[in-house]
Amino acid sequence: MFKKSALDLWREEENRTGLVTFCKDLDLALGSGISEGMITELCGPPGSGKTQLCLQLCVNVQIPHRLGGLQGRAVYLDTNYGFSPQRVQEMAKACHRHCTNIALRYKLNPEETLAGFSEATALNGILYSHVTDCTQILEAIAVLQNRLYDGEKIKLIVLDSLSFLIRNTITRSLKRVKRVHEILTLLHKLAHKFGCVVIVTNDVTTRVSDVDGTSERPEAPQIVSALGSSLTHKINQRIFLGRDESNSDCHSSSAQLTRPTYIAAIAKGHFLPSVTVAFRIETAGIKGIKREAT
Repeated sequence: MFKKSALDLWREEENRTGLVTFCKDLDLALGSGISEGMITELCGPPGSGKTQLCLQLCVNVQIPHRLGGLQGRAVYLDTNYGFSPQRVQEMAKACHRHCTNIALRYKLNPEETLAGFSEATALNGILYSHVTDCTQILEAIAVLQNRLYDGEKIKLIVLDSLSFLIRNTITRSLKRVKRVHEILTLLHKLAHKFGCVVIVTNDVTTRVSDVDGTSERPEAPQIVSALGSSLTHKINQRIFLGRDESNSDCHSSSAQLTRPTYIAAIAKGHFLPSVTVAFRIETAGIKGIKREAT
């Protein structure tokens, strides 16, 4: 008991390497990327970039240590067939090219620095499983735990999407709460024990404060993450994703806005709270936009 001081914990956090997203503003707001040892929730409506960001992270987690990466494998638990091998290959090709340029900039030998990481090996670095119910996901987590204890270097666990799984397999609200708590507790233990980055995707819903219409000044409906407060208490970070409708293609002919602009808002985090940044989703993957954070 009491084997660590607060200073020891602070030093451990300082030495952790974050998983970069390739959106510089978002990485800085999160404190050098998405933190290890925590559960990060990505929530947003369909088409908000949740799965695209997950795929990008599956590639980025394989970046070698010498370039500041985690140099590990990813596990992708897919509930609604969102995973795309072709998309991963596109992102991996661009990521490898980017890493090669960085190696050359710092006068490193690209072949030695990037040994074991290439477009061809990126898919092999992702362990994939399609899960259709809570029993299967609990079985997958048990297998994953055994592989981690056996020393397999898995540094990223993605569950895409938790809300799709729960809403389509469980009807009773109390059972939903129990299952969400059970799944996230197991994932949190793995994240803490093995220093994994855990990503869980979630949908959004509308919350109306004045349900019975008795309030004289009712508040406007709020967009909140689905699955209720039981999820909020079990995650460490929450990032809302969505499209920036104010910068739609039809409003400008600027080359900067030829693609849809997306936003990422940190609603719950350990570093800079309530930060919103912009990014784009290109063929090469996630890219930041030079815009002042709010």
